[in-house]
Amino acid sequence: MGQFDQTPMFTVELAFLSNFDQTPFLMPLLDAEVASAEHAFNALKTVDEDQQHHVLEAPTPGESKRRGRRVTLRPGWDAGVRVWAMRRVLTAKFAVPALRYQLVRTEGRVLVERQIIGTTSTGARASARGTSRLPV
Repeated sequence: MGQFDQTPMFTVELAFLSNFDQTPFLMPLLDAEVASAEHAFNALKTVDEDQQHHVLEAPTPGESKRRGRRVTLRPGWDAGVRVWAMRRVLTAKFAVPALRYQLVRTEGRVLVERQIIGTTSTGARASARGTSRLPV
């Protein structure tokens, strides 16, 4: 296993790993091109098509996250469906050849999201309190 990467994911050459990266991609589950992984993930929180469209139409990833906090959650969201959704989002995102190429170039690096405030449910923070449940 490689050394822990000291570069914050949201900056410099690893910015493409962020869900806030604005490289559009096709999200088959939504039958739409999405502006970011954040848009896709928040739209997948609900099965209500109007709410999905509202999230997808957000002008920024941050706004899509805010809108996603106000949707009716799909059944089972907090019982594992969120991990299912993130796996599908990342699979679709990294189907984009340029993003896949950048991801492959990280081989050998241990990538840990270094944010002070954030989730510990789908990834590990620098404090190592989180558990990664996403494919590596």
